[in-house]
Parts: sequence; C-alpha cells; structure tokens
Amino acid sequence: MIKYRKDEIEELNRTGFRDTFGKGILEIGEVDPDVIVLAADLSDATRVTKFSESFTDRYVQLGIAEQNMLSVASGLSLSGKTCFCGSFATFLTLRGCEQIRNDICYQNCNVKIVGIDSGLANGFLGVTHYGLEDIAIARSIPNLLVLSPSDCLSLAKLLWEIARYKGPVYLRLSGGKSIPVIYKEDREFKIGESVVLEEGKDISIFATGLMVSEALKAASILKKDRIYSKVIDVHTIKPIDTKAIIVAAKETELIVAVEEHNLTGGLGSAIAEVIADHGLSSRLLRIGLPDKFIHKYNSHKALLEKYGLVSKNIVKKIIEGLRKCY
Repeated sequence: MIKYRKDEIEELNRTGFRDTFGKGILEIGEVDPDVIVLAADLSDATRVTKFSESFTDRYVQLGIAEQNMLSVASGLSLSGKTCFCGSFATFLTLRGCEQIRNDICYQNCNVKIVGIDSGLANGFLGVTHYGLEDIAIARSIPNLLVLSPSDCLSLAKLLWEIARYKGPVYLRLSGGKSIPVIYKEDREFKIGESVVLEEGKDISIFATGLMVSEALKAASILKKDRIYSKVIDVHTIKPIDTKAIIVAAKETELIVAVEEHNLTGGLGSAIAEVIADHGLSSRLLRIGLPDKFIHKYNSHKALLEKYGLVSKNIVKKIIEGLRKCY
C-alpha cells in the first residue's frame, strides 16, 4: 500500500479521477502479476496507456465492444486473473448489463468494472453519455459491490482495496480535473465503512462522489444559521453502511442523501431501504437528479448548477425539509 504526502495528495486531485486511476492501476500492476487490464477503445480516456506499454502481455484491447470486453474479462478471471475493465459509466452498465449480470456476477468473477465520467460529467455529449442510472443498475445485481470515491486520495486507496478483494466490483468515477480535496492527509479506507467528516446534532448528510464536497460546503453555510450537520462520505454504496444510517436516524432530526444520480435507485433509495427495514422513524430528504431524460448540453459545472447539485441549493432544500419536520 502506497503512502501519500500532502503535496502528492494535492497533485492527485489536480489531475483528476482518470489520471489517478491510470497511475494507481500501474502501481498495482507492478506488484501483482495477475492483474490484467482490458479496454474498449478508450485506453487514453481511462488512462491505461502507460499500463499497456509497461505490461504488453497483460493488456487486452477489444475495440468498441464493451459487451465483449466484459465477457472476455469473466473468462480471464476464471483462470486466476484479476481483471480491470474501463469505459464510460453509461456504456458499461447499460450496454453491458447482461454481461455484468450473467458472465461476471452470476459466476462471482474477480472483475473490476470501472465506469468513468458518471453523472453529468460528459456534459457536451448529451443524454447517451450521461451516467445517471448506473448505481441503480449495479446495486440491483447480486454479488456486485458498488464504490463511489469522493476525491482522488480515496480513489487511490480504494483501488488497492478492490484489487485485493476477490469478486466483482463496480467503481464509479466522476469526471474533470481539479477535484476538491476531501482528505488532506493520508489515511486508509475500508470497503463498506463510510467516513464521518463532520459531527452535528441536527441533521445527517450522506453524500457520495463529488457531492461530498458540496455537502461539506452546505454544512458550513448551515452552521452560520446554527444548524449543525453531520456529514458522511458514503464511498461504498453496496454494501451500504447500515450501522451509520441507524446511528444517524437515532441522533438527528433529518437524514439527507445527496447524489449525482437519478433519484430512483441510487444512494437515497439505499438509505430509504435501511430506514424501512429497521423500522426507523427518521425523515429522509433525497437530493439528486429528476427521474426524466436530461436534454441539456453544457459544461459539467453548469449542469450541476442548473439541476441544483450545488451547496446553495442543497441548503435551500434542507431548510425546507427541516420546516416539514416541525
């Protein structure tokens, strides 16, 4: 496991999720000869070109054929290999859904599915490239873990965790560079255990991916109005951290789920299931993308602003939600 200095953490976040993944998979490949990387014409986009040049016998380029890539990965994994498959999140989970379900997860294959540019990250490419349903799809498939890191340190560390884990994993990555730093110092992350970033007695904000940074900003704004927020980074959506949700439901008036994903089937739905299954009475506010096709084309930042996935709108919705509690 590699340790990172503060300046290295800052550099990781400057380069973004794609470059951090490319760097991390190269480092893992250097110590694990059983790691194989597969690509579907997007070796540059997924930043695995250096891996392909360093380990020519452990790199497979399948061309524009995500379904075939996933099936080939399942076969290679059954021969004892740890396979990483990368492409755009929407291509993998929609086009390759049957292969993920039947070829990989049904056989519990050791395949890691890496979906880049999830959510609205592919802003100018339109609805076909928006990854808004991937959590719902992946979460519904047995044996498949679902991870969504909040910054590049958590991604770098979780990569090593999933490389050691024997079984299928879906790793959800957002896009862009200059990712907000959540973790300023080196630390470890454990699959299935969320991280409490701030303590608060009034509300609990569960966020995943890039929405963690917006949740922290929202908590800072709310604090000025003496509303104190507990902020939790849910880097593992499946298995969900049930214990953290139960504790939050008992300790705070309102639970908030924030995600860059369709409101149907995502993080908010996973939290709702825990609340219902354990007979908890906590009120839940879900903040995400509407259950409809988004036909807008714009930058990632502009789309997040338009659809309310920024701190000021999160604050507005939380205040409205608190009013309903009384």
